[in-house]
Amino acid sequence: MRLMIFEGIMDVEFYVTEILTNGLLPFVRQTFPDGFQSQQDNDPKHTSNRAKFFMEESDVNWWITPAESPDLKPIELLWQELKHFVRNTVKLHTKDELVNRIAQLWQERVDPEKCSRYIGHLQSVLAIVVARQGKASGK
Repeated sequence: MRLMIFEGIMDVEFYVTEILTNGLLPFVRQTFPDGFQSQQDNDPKHTSNRAKFFMEESDVNWWITPAESPDLKPIELLWQELKHFVRNTVKLHTKDELVNRIAQLWQERVDPEKCSRYIGHLQSVLAIVVARQGKASGK
């Protein structure tokens, strides 16, 4: 799994061209040759006509989650871990130090088992999120 670090604000064209076309699709098609599902929140880049068209043309099985449902987005658990990892380190002074720290977490701690645990978290909170009409479970 390749880590993609970029500068600036991501727009829809970068999202579709770099993240989806050059990042996601090659990885998931190689890793999950029998098929996969992709999940996105309702960020405007994800729900844009350009992104929707790309998903349909690329035959990506995807679904959008409610905006206030971090429990339904396993990637949010990874971002939380990443923020904790970076904050609990020696003070970083340069962008290169930050990038190296992020790459260290990615290389040392992100593996299929962790990803499976984060995805499995969905099962433990799904009923709560549904009962709260899509809002965070608090777990």
